[in-house]
Amino acid sequence: MKTRISVVIVEDDPMVLELHRQFVSKIKEFQLIGAAKDGKEGIETISLLKPQLVILDVYMPEVDGIEVLKEVRRLGVNTDIMLVTAAHNSEMIQLGMQYGAVDYIIKPFTFQRFKKALLDYRKYINKIKDSNNLTQEEIDHLRGGPVSSGVERNLPKGLDHLTLSQVVDTIKKQQGQFTVQDIAHMMGISCVTARRYLNFLQQDGWLQSMLSYGPVGRPLHKYHVTNGR
Repeated sequence: MKTRISVVIVEDDPMVLELHRQFVSKIKEFQLIGAAKDGKEGIETISLLKPQLVILDVYMPEVDGIEVLKEVRRLGVNTDIMLVTAAHNSEMIQLGMQYGAVDYIIKPFTFQRFKKALLDYRKYINKIKDSNNLTQEEIDHLRGGPVSSGVERNLPKGLDHLTLSQVVDTIKKQQGQFTVQDIAHMMGISCVTARRYLNFLQQDGWLQSMLSYGPVGRPLHKYHVTNGR
């Protein structure tokens, strides 16, 4: 039997912290060994307990999650960090990834989404432990993100994996067909940017589109996820 993965939660909202506690307790492969209510306490707890995984909120007063991540790296603590953040916050997520965050979860999320993120992490860690010769394709597949939804990871110039993943997550919330304007509004991005990502997903075979003709004005492209995705 494999050892359970030790977890520390850093979250300033008591209700959210308790929710995360309950979520972790339901996943038998993980064991919560500590929690912190703010960034400063988080640094101390992580340094003391040295968990394998930290679930770290980004937005916290005084010492935010990115500062916690930077300090943990400066101290040389060997721990993996998964960021929890609000949507429309790609800049903070990118910064977190640059400092070595292994993954991120966008609020609000369900238990199933939380569980998937943790089990994907466990699968990745176990695969690395079991093999000294992973191929690039195997690493890309294990890292989750857009590839977990069947989306090709070799992106054209000007597109990035973080935004693509957020677009895919937004699409999954749609009921039926949707337009470029729908996605742009929900994500807080320009229609030009949204159109580029939707066109890529269509070319990749992940989306299909059709023209919708209204009583007045130009026809709209309406998209839907390809059957079987």
